[in-house]
Amino acid sequence: MENPAPTHPKPHRFPALTVPHFRLYAATALLSMAADNIEHVIAYWVIWQLTHSPFWLGYAVVAHWLPFTLFSFYSGSLADRLDCRWLIQISQSLFIVSSFGWGFLYLTGQLQIWHMAVLLVIHGIAGLIFSPSSMLIIHEMVGADKLISAVSLNAILRPLSATIGPAIGGLLMGMVGPGWGFIANILIYLPMSVSIMFYPYRGATAGKRSESEWSFILEGFQVVRQNPMIVALLVVVAASSLLLGNAFQALLPAFAQQLGVSSTGYSILLSANGLGAILGGFLLGWAGGTKLRPVMVTAGALAWSLLLMFFAVSTIYSISLILLCMLGAMQITFVSMSQSIVQAWAPQAVRGRVIGVYNFAAQGLRAPSGLFMGTLATIIGPATALLFLAGIIGLVILGVSAAIRSLWELEMKKESFPSAEATVAVSGS
Repeated sequence: MENPAPTHPKPHRFPALTVPHFRLYAATALLSMAADNIEHVIAYWVIWQLTHSPFWLGYAVVAHWLPFTLFSFYSGSLADRLDCRWLIQISQSLFIVSSFGWGFLYLTGQLQIWHMAVLLVIHGIAGLIFSPSSMLIIHEMVGADKLISAVSLNAILRPLSATIGPAIGGLLMGMVGPGWGFIANILIYLPMSVSIMFYPYRGATAGKRSESEWSFILEGFQVVRQNPMIVALLVVVAASSLLLGNAFQALLPAFAQQLGVSSTGYSILLSANGLGAILGGFLLGWAGGTKLRPVMVTAGALAWSLLLMFFAVSTIYSISLILLCMLGAMQITFVSMSQSIVQAWAPQAVRGRVIGVYNFAAQGLRAPSGLFMGTLATIIGPATALLFLAGIIGLVILGVSAAIRSLWELEMKKESFPSAEATVAVSGS
């Protein structure tokens, strides 16, 4: 009698979801991010009602990213040294303080401009602390083999929460008003605040240090400097963040006017970009059997810059919708891949500090991006400005692509670089 051929279990299409703690994390993180967006929606409405000033609306965006510009390196250092569960709880507590402050001051009629400025910065600091700590916790939860799946699914949460949050925020304002809407929002932060303390992971690996804080932070820079491939990926991310960042979405009303559509058409443009990001994240998390390579990041980023140029010159609404959907998918794909590769290649003892450097490139440089886009759009028009900046980004990426190809071939010959097996795998194998 012949022995039956051995069967191999089919690989899970979303390997990170096989980890129970990651499933809990994803659910509570979605709630926390939705609460973040709810607070933004209500706060922007209150700011406009009290000031009727576009300046303060612009300040609200800058205040969110400015802490990343100034303190990304330090937040990475904290994540390496301290229990990341406590850091995440501190970040959630700051989010709660911000929501409570808005609600209390609004309900008591005491809200002033300087209060709003302080609360916006507190909210930004909360996001700064949360980012590297959550990355280290996720890495420890799922391991290197499921990292790209986890990072991709985690990246989906942001556009998903940006879809859910504003709807809930508008509903709360309509039902109970802005003040009580802020207070009710506190409850949505609580699940992550409580559940994180029961995780058997702490993320931090460096422990106590004997050197100065600055020397400790510099270790992260030294690791990055010694790895030219990581430097190349950071250049790609930094170029897209510094030259464009989130300013592209801010100018969508101008493109809606160029396309001749109403406010409803503008809302659909926004939704198309978010839908593309969600689909792109799901496809990347679902993909199996593919090993990530740095050249895949540059290819995705180059495709993103080309799509931006096509969108800039598009005059047909339906084509613009398709391009926006593709833009959302391509952006979340190359950002998730670059983040996963940097995390996987960073030595465990300094991973938080390397992530801090990555966060500075990916998020900290977004603060001045509005100046580039806004100034250029004022001088030469939104479409020409987008075409010009996307072209510069594309040229930078082409240069980095050539360097990455040469570096990869050289290091593979010397066998001094992470091998194909050490590269992050999309599948859970």
